Amino acid sequence: MVYENDGYIMLLDAAVFNNKKIGVISDEGIDWGGDAAEYIRLWGAQVRKAPVKKIKKKDGTNVLKFTLIELLAQNCADVMGGTVNGERWDAPANSVTLEGPLKILAGTGQTIEIKQMTLDGLVRGKIGGDTPLGIECELEMVNPADGSSPFAMYPTVPFITATPTSLSFGKTGESKVIEIDASGPFIAGALPAGFSMEIVNGRITVTASANTGAARNGSVEFTLAADPSKKVTVSLTQAAGNA
Repeated sequence: MVYENDGYIMLLDAAVFNNKKIGVISDEGIDWGGDAAEYIRLWGAQVRKAPVKKIKKKDGTNVLKFTLIELLAQNCADVMGGTVNGERWDAPANSVTLEGPLKILAGTGQTIEIKQMTLDGLVRGKIGGDTPLGIECELEMVNPADGSSPFAMYPTVPFITATPTSLSFGKTGESKVIEIDASGPFIAGALPAGFSMEIVNGRITVTASANTGAARNGSVEFTLAADPSKKVTVSLTQAAGNA
C-alpha cells in the first residue's frame, strides 16, 4: 500500500546507514531522543518571578536508538565493523565508532535524511528467552561543519537504485552482492542462464556457476512494485571457460 503524505510519520519501511540498508530491526522501531538543551539562568535580587537573563550553555542532542535482530554477517559488520568471510562475522578487536549519513523511510510516505551520524553498536540480550539476541545501536547526530541544515523531512519520491550496476565473474564461478535501495517493495526480473540469486532484505546475492563454454553476458532488471516505470538494470558478465 502506498500512503500519501499527510504529515503523520509512522511505521518503518527501511533504514539506510552509510549507503547500506540496515537489516531487520526489532518491533520497538527507532527511538528518537537525546539530551535537552542546558541553560544558565541569571536571577536578580529584586526580580523573583523569573530569571533576568537566560543563556544557552549547551544545545540539545539528537540520539537515535534501535536494536538490530537480523544478525547476518554483513549486517553485523555494517553496524559494528569487523570482517566478513562468507557467512562468518569476526567482530573488531576493539570497539569502533562508524560515521556516515542516515536515511529513514517511513511506511506512511515520508523520508528523513540526516547528513552525518556516529554509530556505536554492542551485542546485547539473552539466548534462550522469548526475544532474539540483538545489536543495540546508538546513533548521534553530528552538525555539519559548514553550518548547513543537519537533517530534512520530505514526502518520499518513488525510487530504486542498485550498487553496483555491473558485476563481472570469474570462469570458475563465484558469488557477488548487489545492494538495492528502494522506496518500497521491488520485483526482480529473470536472470540469464548460468546465474542464480538470493534476496535477503534488499541485499541480492548473485551466484555464477562454473563456466565451461563461451563467455556469458546478460542483465537482470529490478522494478519498483508501486511504480513499474521506476527500474534499474544490473549487467552481468562471466569469462569464457576456455579463457
